[in-house]
Order: sequence, then structure tokens, then C-alpha cells
Amino acid sequence: ATAAAAAGPPCEAGDDRTLHVHVIPHTHDDVGWLKTPHQYYYGFNNTIQQAAVKYILDTTIAALAKNPERTFTYVEMAFFSMWWDEQSDETKELAKGLVKNGQLSFVNGGWCMHDEAATHYMGMIDQTTLGHDFLLRELDYVPRVGWQLDPFGHSATQASLLSSKAGFDALYFGRIDYQDLERRHNEQQCEGFWSASSNLENISIFWGLTGSYNGNYGPPGGFCFDVHCDDDYLIGQDNATVQARITDLVKFLKVQSDRTKGSNIMLTMGEDFNYENALTWYENMEKMMSSLLELQTSGKVDVASILAPRFDKIEMFYSNPNTYTDCKFKEISKAQKVDGPYETKTDDFFPYSDRPNGFWTGYFASRPALKRLERVGSSFLLAARQTQALRGGDAASLDLLEMAMGTAQHHDAVSGTSKQHVAYDYAKQIQAGINDAVNVVVETLRRYFVADESDLSDLAFCQLRNETICNVTQRATQAPGSNIYLVVYNALAQTRDEYVTVPVAVDAKYQVSRLVEVGSDETRDVKSALIPNKNYAGLKSSADYVLHFPTENLPAVGAALYRIKMVPNDTPDALAQNNLVQPTSLLRRMLQTNEKEQFTVSSGLIEAKFTSDGVLSHICNVAGGKDVPCQIVHQEWGYYTSFDTTKHAKSKNDTQNSGAYIFRPSDPKQRLQIITPDPSKSFTYESDLVTEIHSVYEGDWIKQIIRVYSGRDYVEVEYTVGPIPIDDGLGKEVVTRYNCPSIANAGTYYTDSNGREFMRRERGYRPTWNLTEYQPVSGNYYPINAAMYIEDDDTALSVAVDRSQGGGSIIDGSVELMVHRRTLVDDSRGVNEPINETDAGMTHYPPYGDAKRIGNGLLITAKHRLSLSSGRSGAARSRSLMDGAFSEPLVFAASSRKDVSFRRANFSAIDVTFALPENVMLVTLDRIASTGASQTLLIRLGHQYGKGEDEILSKPVDIDFRDILPGFEIQSIAERTLSGNQDLLEREKKRLRCDEDESGCSDGDVKDTILDGTITLSPMEIRTFHITIGK
Repeated sequence: ATAAAAAGPPCEAGDDRTLHVHVIPHTHDDVGWLKTPHQYYYGFNNTIQQAAVKYILDTTIAALAKNPERTFTYVEMAFFSMWWDEQSDETKELAKGLVKNGQLSFVNGGWCMHDEAATHYMGMIDQTTLGHDFLLRELDYVPRVGWQLDPFGHSATQASLLSSKAGFDALYFGRIDYQDLERRHNEQQCEGFWSASSNLENISIFWGLTGSYNGNYGPPGGFCFDVHCDDDYLIGQDNATVQARITDLVKFLKVQSDRTKGSNIMLTMGEDFNYENALTWYENMEKMMSSLLELQTSGKVDVASILAPRFDKIEMFYSNPNTYTDCKFKEISKAQKVDGPYETKTDDFFPYSDRPNGFWTGYFASRPALKRLERVGSSFLLAARQTQALRGGDAASLDLLEMAMGTAQHHDAVSGTSKQHVAYDYAKQIQAGINDAVNVVVETLRRYFVADESDLSDLAFCQLRNETICNVTQRATQAPGSNIYLVVYNALAQTRDEYVTVPVAVDAKYQVSRLVEVGSDETRDVKSALIPNKNYAGLKSSADYVLHFPTENLPAVGAALYRIKMVPNDTPDALAQNNLVQPTSLLRRMLQTNEKEQFTVSSGLIEAKFTSDGVLSHICNVAGGKDVPCQIVHQEWGYYTSFDTTKHAKSKNDTQNSGAYIFRPSDPKQRLQIITPDPSKSFTYESDLVTEIHSVYEGDWIKQIIRVYSGRDYVEVEYTVGPIPIDDGLGKEVVTRYNCPSIANAGTYYTDSNGREFMRRERGYRPTWNLTEYQPVSGNYYPINAAMYIEDDDTALSVAVDRSQGGGSIIDGSVELMVHRRTLVDDSRGVNEPINETDAGMTHYPPYGDAKRIGNGLLITAKHRLSLSSGRSGAARSRSLMDGAFSEPLVFAASSRKDVSFRRANFSAIDVTFALPENVMLVTLDRIASTGASQTLLIRLGHQYGKGEDEILSKPVDIDFRDILPGFEIQSIAERTLSGNQDLLEREKKRLRCDEDESGCSDGDVKDTILDGTITLSPMEIRTFHITIGK
């Protein structure tokens, strides 16, 4: 496969008196932001922004063909694939030739440039794989360099997993904290090494800043030659003007070169949606390069005196990030001897601030409904691929969902930072992809379970159970006579015992049973509890009742069958409501007689105590019959008032609002504005399976159900928030805080990095520079993709989330999470509108309308899982909750007025005997090729624990592929890079290696670690394989 031939002259490692300037033409094309991807590609809706990717690629390809010295770097395969599909064979061959000779290169190569804060590793891997597959299939191209120019902070997972393990030699990006940037300017550390994992080996990667180290990714000031830029062209200028501007350029290059080590620097010549008329760029860049050469040679610009003392002259040439990386590696040994060693970074680049009050931590929680839909789509894609993997030639395409989810990872999509109509489009595309994949999965399940094509004809995915809506089950329970059949699918590689909920129409006695054996119609009764639905979201189609039951050993990567019968002529069976203000006699017996009455709910593993107004107050661990001292775990709800310049600014220069990107409380020292529950609206529902504690908070816009399930070691907190009130003219950042004052965490807390490693955080501190703190709240918020925890030697408190949020430990002994936000002003970061979501849409944008929001503010329902455990166990307890929160059981429902004859009682995408160890995730099971005699699978396996997190589960684990694929003939096993686009052994032989502790670079020895079909997974490791099996 092609890996980009070198552009420009060869790097002369011995020539350290010449400054080599790599001119890198590029464009940054957001896969949606101010316009939808479709609008961006074709140039529609230009009243919002002038941009048309189609013509960027058309004119650039033509410009490259005119001059073999020209180069261009491209990133987003979502757009390039659209362009590719429209081209003639002749144009495709032209493009292939440009790729082969190194003129056209690709970096990152994913479907988009994914976000690094609000993304989960599953989505990041999937979108990268989708783009890499396209490049390999259509252009025989393998990207070598990571190029994360625009994301608003950079994660450890991006460096270790999505860069080093994806086969990249370097990672370049634009944005880092302004205080960190200033220090790096002064200390020549704008490039270096990044070893971001304490678990993984051989993951150190070379990193560098773009945009001439000025915090972005564009050209030097005054040298933007795009048709949309205001800078004057060089062509057509008189000699004096050209000489003056080239002199300015040389001075600029002097400043840039003094901020890093070595004699190679890059100029990133391009910005957002540039090169729509590519010739304006190329003709002016060539004028810039030729004028510099002429003026330097003639002495009219004294380059040597400007560059002194490090350099004597400049060599400027077209290049690309691959060539630049090669040159940096060739000179690393000498550069470090001359200029001092590169730093090795071991933490991450969060949170990102571009000014004293400008922390980009609001987007961690912006658009919470879209963030949840992204997670739903990603987990459904995981399951859908599994159902098709071993179907051979009958497997159906999942392209629509794969492309939608690839787009959703973009740094203005799941981040929540696009315009409102674009967010609607992202959601529309995700849902269209889910709908398409549902048809595929339903057809597979029906064909597997039933022989009669008429049976289970209405089988449907109950996607809206979070809204207590499932049309099939609601219709079937309006009157006796119909049986409900549920297919409950588990995408995890371990058997599971999860509780599921089923919306039903009426209060009646329901009998739930699981099909155990076909033929004899043997079933096993399953306990259930029927609870009235309070419908806090106010949805007209929401069911009146919810049936809860445990699934009891769902097969790994498979499904089980359940039948629900409404028992005719029986008495109503719904649980009775117990009001807490005037408790029933049963509840009164539970209340204690202390000063503030409390009652206790037990799961058998934990006890949760509540105040008489329904607020969680304590959690006690009672597992194994040995009491663990109870700890105060007190939950609070509240908000921070959003900063609005018109209301809170103390000077005319204080212009930083809180908005889609920025979280800024109205006062830096603002305390959480606490909202208290209304005791008259607090009540419980109690059963042996589940107890619910309901609370409604003042103002009626925060409602909560806390559930304690039998046999579970966590408390589930389901909250409904919204519409956030804005009658006072103030935006609000809504937070829930879990307080455990006995935990002396001393300002230290732990947050996950994209669902992988836990990062140690310390309030008011940065590991790599001396922080001047301006925002003690927003400046200590970090992205939470899966879980966060606090701990000391005695106790740990963990919280798992069902979507990406922002959070921190702002007060010792507490965990706080931002769950929703609504601002009324823009924060001046480009989107040009507040984060003010409503439920009925909006008017058209100017000039056709006023972009006014219609309806009430957005209402969201979400869940946390809260767990208290022993000291220094926060990571292990969080791990036990994270995968289940990502991949909840999928419920498919059908109804029938007759008995259904089933072919099987259980479904397995692999084999009914299959299961992986508790600490291993089947990250991907996907069919990638099929012939008449064999098929090839892509299998990714992930170790889900870090070193030292658990005494047993943190150990390396051996996996035998014959156990994963029992009954199949394994013909070959080949390990691949993370995205699957390269043979791992071959890639490792070619990888540019630099041991930052040594003076030089060398290739390391790599050994085949597949022994007789068995591999070893080390902590936090994800390994990717192509496995060919016989049919």
C-alpha cells in the first residue's frame, strides 16, 4: 500500500545551518458545523457560510496536475468519498497518480476529524476504520500521520490508541491551553514526545503544533491567499512591496523556528474550507517561494542576520506532513544535542483554555440528547455487526449506520458545537442509520428463531423504552388475548443478568417467562414488578405502566426469548404509591425515629438510606453478610448561572460569555445554586425486585427516580431535567453533585479518557506548567465519557454515565456532573448562536428568518449509576459498570394471538457456548470478506482493566481463538494495526522509532505473539485481527 512518497528535497541531517521550511497546502473541512455535511459539500446555504468542498477537490486536483512540484494534504473521507463517487474513471486514475507520486497525501484518514472530549473509544475506532478502509480499498493508501488540527483539547487515548496503535508516526494539532503554549514558546517545546499510557508499551509518539505554533492551524499572518481571505496576493505586486512582505515572512520564520528544535519547521498553508479556487493559493505560494529564493540569493533580504544565530539561510519547498515527519526523525538526535532534549508528555491536553476566562469545558455537556443518541447508535452498530458477522454471503450491509456514526464523531457533532439545524441533521442521519440496521437485525433474528414466516411479523426494536414507549407492547396489552414475545440481545462477550423494562398499557397481572427448550415449550417463570409510569417528560404516547424483570443469564453476544402474558380476569397488580409526607403504615415502619427521619432500601448487596423527602443520604455495603460502615452519600441538584456580558461584566473588556463551547459561571467563585425537593411530591414504589424513590424539585423542572434493584451493588439515578427556566433572562448550567464527605481526596479525582484509561486530576493544578487559575469551577471540569471517581484509603465513590458529560471534584469529598445547559448568548467561537435547544424547532436563518427558537426548552432523561466501595477501588468499581452502561441489552418485541413455534430458545452470533473472561471486551466482530469456501472476520479484543486496578482482573489474560470460534476451521490469523489497514508485524518494522532517552532513532525488533491460535491481552490493550475461517 502507498504511504505517501516524500515531497520536496531530501532531508539533509548534516545541514544544520539551513532552515528547512515545509510548505504544506491543506484545507480543514468540517463534516458539519455551520452547515450540514451535504450543504458543505455542494455549496448550498451560502448565506450562512461560503463553502463548497466539491469545488475545493475539483480545483485542487486540477492544480496539482498542472505542476508536479505541488502538493496537497487532505483529511476527511466523508467528503472525499462523496467526491470520488462522482468522478469518471479518467479522473480517478489521475487522482491515483497524484497519490502515488506524493503530490496528494492523506493524514488521519478517518471519516472525519473526530472530537477527543465527547467521544467514546468505540466510535473513534469505528470512524477511523471506516475512513482507512476507504483509502485502502480505493487508493491503496495507508495514512502515516495523525492530524487533529481543530479539536478543543487532546486526549491520552488519541495519542496512545488512535495514533501510535493506529500506525501513525506522528500526531499534529493546533489547540493547547494558552498558558501551556506561552511556556512552550519560551522553552522551545512546541514539539516533543507523548507517552500517554502507563499501561501500554511502545506507544510514545512524536507530536507537534500546527499554525506556526500560534494556537491554530492556518498560515502566517498576511499570507492567506484564499479567495475568502482579506490578505493581499503577492502576484501583481511591485518589487518593493514583495520585498517588504518577504522580509516580514523571514522574521516570522525566525520566531517560529526559535520555538522548536532542529532545522525543520512547517507552514500550514490553509484554513477552514480553503482552496475553493486552488490556483489563488498555488500561484501565490510559488511567488512567495521564488521571491524568497531570489531576494535571499541577491542579498536584498539579509536572511542570515535575521535568522542569527541559529541559521544562515532558508530552503522553502512544497511538502506534506509525512515528509515533514521523516525529516524531524532524521534530525532528532542532532537537534537534541544542539537545542536540548524534547520533553515527554505523559498526561493530556485537557481542559483547553484560549484566554483567562475562556475554558472550553461547556461543550463536554452541550446537546445532551444528541450525545445520548450518538451512544445509542454506536452500541447498536456493535450489536448489528455481530448478528451479520457469520452469515456469509447473506450478510447485509450496514453502510448507512456506519457512515452516520462516522460523521457523528466529528468535533462539531457529538461535541454539541454545531448550529441547531446541523444538530438536527446529525440526529436525522443517525436515526436513519439505526432504522436501516434495525431492519437487518430484525430479519436475522426472525429467520433464526421462527420457521413460519408469518410468526413474529411485527418484531420491532423498542428504541424508545427510555421514554416508556414501545408501540408493539403497548398495543398488545390494551386488552387480553395477545402474547408479547421479547428477544433481548446482549452485545457484550459475557453472560449478563440485567434488568429490562417493558412499557405496557394497562394495570393487570403479567406473567413473564423465558423459553428454555424448544419442542417441549418448556419455560421458566421470571419474577417481575409492575410500576405506574409518572411520565415526567409529559409524552402523549408514553405508556401508563412499566414492567421490570431480570433477564437472568443472557447469552454472550446473543439473545434470549421471553414471553409476557396478560393474565385474564385477574386483579390489578401495579405497585401502590407510598407518599413520604403522609407515609402508609408499611413505609412508616421503615422510617427511623431519629431527628431527621430516614428509611432504608436494601438490594441484598447494598443498603441505600433516604431522608423523608426522598433524598439519598447514605450508602452501606452489606455484601457477603459482613457489614461495611455506612457512609454519607448525599445528592444535590443545582445550577451555575451562565456568564452574560450584558449582565455580569465588570468592565467593557470583559466580553467572554458562556456558550456552546465555553463554560463560565457568572462569578468565578459562584457556588452551586442549590435546588431542593418538594417533599409533598416525594414517594416510593416498593417490591422485592426493585424499589423506586421519586422526587420532584422546586420549580418542577427536575424530576428524579432512584432505583435500587435486588442483587445489584449500585444505585441507579434516573433524572428528567428541563425545560431549563430562562424567565429571569439568565442561562443555566445544570449540575448534580454526589457528596461523600468522609472521602479525603485532597483535590484529586479520576476521569476516564474516552472510556479507556483513567486520568488522575488535581484541582487547580497542571502537571506541565504552573497554572494561574482564573476559573476555579470551569477550569477544573474534565470530559467524562464513561465514569469518574474519588477515593482515599478507606472509601471510593464511583459514578458511571450513559453519555458524555463534564465534571469534576470542585469540593473535596464530592463528584459533580453537568447534565444539561441552556445559554442565551453566543460565546464568540464561531457558531454564532447560543446553546438554546427547544422542542419545536426554529425559524429560518437570516436573511429568510430570524433563527428564533420555537417551543419549550429541551427536556432530557438520563441515568447515572452510583457505587460506594472500599478504599482505592474506584477504578475497579467503575470498570464493572462502564461496559454495561455503553451497551445496554437491546429489546425487540413482537406480539401474537396464537402460540408461536420456535426453532431455538437462544440466539448466539457466534456459539451458545461462547463467553470471554470478565475483563475482556469484544470490541468488534465484523465480516470483511466472504468467498464460497471461507470468510474473513475482523475481531478486536480489548482488556478492560488497567494495571493495579484489580487484584485479579488487572492481570494479563490468555485468549484462544478456537474458544471464540468453536466449530469453525480457523485457516489463518493475522494481527493488524488498530484500524485493520496494515499487517502489524510489517508496520512495526517500518515504524519510525526514536527513544527519547537515547541519542538516535532505530527500528525495534517485533515478534509474532500469536502462539498456536492463542494471544495474551495485557492491561488496557486492544488488539485487532483478521481471521479467515472455513464455512
